[in-house]
Amino acid sequence: MTRLGLLVGFTAAVLSGCTITGSPPPADAEPFLPLSPVTTTLGESSTTSTTTPAADGWFVVSITAELWEGFASDLQSIDGVDHVSVVGVENIEMVETKDAAGAVVDRAPADFYIPLETHVIDAAAHAEYVPESVATLLLGLAPHQALLSESSAALRGLGRGSELLLADGSTITVAGVVADEWVGAAEVVVSTEGGAALGVERERYALVRFDGSRRELELALGEPAQGPVRVRRRDQVDVFRHADAVASQIAIKIMFGEFALRPTQGDFIEIDPAWLEANIVTVEFPLLGNDKCHRRFVAILTDVMRQLERAGQADAIDSSAYLGCWNSRFIRGRRDLSRHAWGAAADINFGNEPDGGSGSPTHPGLLAAMVERDVLSGHLWTDPGPGHFEWFGP
Repeated sequence: MTRLGLLVGFTAAVLSGCTITGSPPPADAEPFLPLSPVTTTLGESSTTSTTTPAADGWFVVSITAELWEGFASDLQSIDGVDHVSVVGVENIEMVETKDAAGAVVDRAPADFYIPLETHVIDAAAHAEYVPESVATLLLGLAPHQALLSESSAALRGLGRGSELLLADGSTITVAGVVADEWVGAAEVVVSTEGGAALGVERERYALVRFDGSRRELELALGEPAQGPVRVRRRDQVDVFRHADAVASQIAIKIMFGEFALRPTQGDFIEIDPAWLEANIVTVEFPLLGNDKCHRRFVAILTDVMRQLERAGQADAIDSSAYLGCWNSRFIRGRRDLSRHAWGAAADINFGNEPDGGSGSPTHPGLLAAMVERDVLSGHLWTDPGPGHFEWFGP
């Protein structure tokens, strides 16, 4: 069952039969990006499209921010665990791309960069999990080379032989393109040596082969001081990755677009003005009031609020506890981009009691209307965030 199935099942239980029928977004809210998947022609022998599910026994294990030191050893010491592959994740700063012929495909404005979610994979460890064709590509990566996921390659119009120029002046050459599911829906995949050269040091998740159930693995891990551990079987998530309860960064970019940025003060960023002009709009939302959002998310929020009004459930919203949608920033205290930076998240009834009553962030009608439009409630996270709602995709 995918995360959408799990969410729908949870919401159905909360509602006890009470649902709101969905309707299409307003006609005047035509999205900036096409709804159909982006496709591109890739270089010969550059892609692997194998989608055969991994063998039984594989799990993904993660915590909210970063794995603790010795995490892999702790996993390997558990009776029944016979293989562990730990993956590092960080955004790198890309300023230009070129195709295999050397022609510039994309370039960030001066002093700006485009963040690319990069996964550092130990090829020898990961080879146990992925198909042989993917393992061959991983094992052959030189420090200055990378793989792209199919979604990343399609978004950028790049394939084998293309180049990524980074803000520090270094260049990465694309050695191949692989299916998203084998590389955590990463935008860029590099070797451990490549990750060290890029300064990507934060370990975010581990793939584990375990001879037992998910619950048994959770019990074996216990309740570490570093925070709640999240364990998922292969059939419970769309892709093995960190933060599987929210959309991957590449999925957000495909839906809402990719922008260049530059950090300013603290956790805040400046976004390419051209992207803002094309995508962020000011509207008057029913029940919520005036605000700025991505125009694609505007259609979703507007529809949800109108549904609540028509259903006689306007009391689901406390407008005084609406903290907004678009906010150009990193996640507080980290360098991961907030979904608010895209205007693809909203804080509704934020800070109110999650008791399901009027003005609650877990009001059943609000949850149902959001889920039907592919929007996740943060109260379901391992580290709960009631009142935070963000698009997570079908």
